[in-house]
Amino acid sequence: RCRVFAVDEDELLADGFVREQDATALLVEAEHFSGRWLTAGDAVVVQVLSAVQGECVYDGTVTWSEARRIGVGALHLRERVQKRAAVRVPVELPHRICDRVVGSAREPLDEPIDVVVLDVSAYGLRFRSRAELEPGTRLALTLTGPRRPLDLVLEVVRVQELRTDHGYGCRIVAADERTTDDLFSFVLDEQRRQLAERRDAR
Repeated sequence: RCRVFAVDEDELLADGFVREQDATALLVEAEHFSGRWLTAGDAVVVQVLSAVQGECVYDGTVTWSEARRIGVGALHLRERVQKRAAVRVPVELPHRICDRVVGSAREPLDEPIDVVVLDVSAYGLRFRSRAELEPGTRLALTLTGPRRPLDLVLEVVRVQELRTDHGYGCRIVAADERTTDDLFSFVLDEQRRQLAERRDAR
């Protein structure tokens, strides 16, 4: 994900994705233009959300701008911030949970729990289910949305009453770095896919 701002006014000019990037330049494909049109030589601030580096903020100069694409050169890294927890994507992924987690051991549930995962971030997810669960309950879920199935331990931290189901906000417990990276990559890939679908539907 990428946003382009005017330097002086802190005005959001464009919102979209990075198509290409090297050490000194990047190409932005803009989904939305929110401010004035950009011309070569304009100084800008570029905010990039990366699966590997978190949020990076660059100073740069527009090299060209046409249609929905913006070239930015002379990049200089201003700030790098890890903000993975705040990035979340809505989904609708049916799953079945068969085990609870007690301590470090998995124990079979008396009956499997059918759930629908509603949104995902690198550190948590939300699902709905007809099953009644208490805060603090830990469950084992194999998430099949990302590129490889991810074995996760979920801890219920919030309960919300829905019209016919219960909504559960969960944190992901003790995931290793590779799993967190894969989750964050899935969130960004899914955001791109959903935006492309909306663009194609216009």
